[in-house]
Amino acid sequence: MNYILPMSNAHGSKWIRPERRLAIYARDGFSCAYCGAEDALSLDHVMPRELGGGHENENLVTCCVSCNSARRDSSMREWFVMLRDRGIITDGLAVKIRRTVGRKVDIALGKRLLAARQGI
Repeated sequence: MNYILPMSNAHGSKWIRPERRLAIYARDGFSCAYCGAEDALSLDHVMPRELGGGHENENLVTCCVSCNSARRDSSMREWFVMLRDRGIITDGLAVKIRRTVGRKVDIALGKRLLAARQGI
């Protein structure tokens, strides 16, 4: 699997630590919350930053780079229309995302995954 670490915001500062990122990927089953892709993973803000969303675990889902780039700062409603236009079935997707972000993020697991990735 290809994980993108670390992610930077538009200002170039790192907004999330690698172990937290990996813990969120693990919570989400190491696949894009929208299309199910398992490669080139990043994180997406459920409520975009431009629309008032924050960096809390409950506002972050694993997302492939393709979906993340396509979504940009669209609302979830607008994004679901775009997904349907791409042939992705969105029935039940909002419920799945709410359940996903409601689960605990295991930072200790993220630290273990990071150590394994670094060969420590």
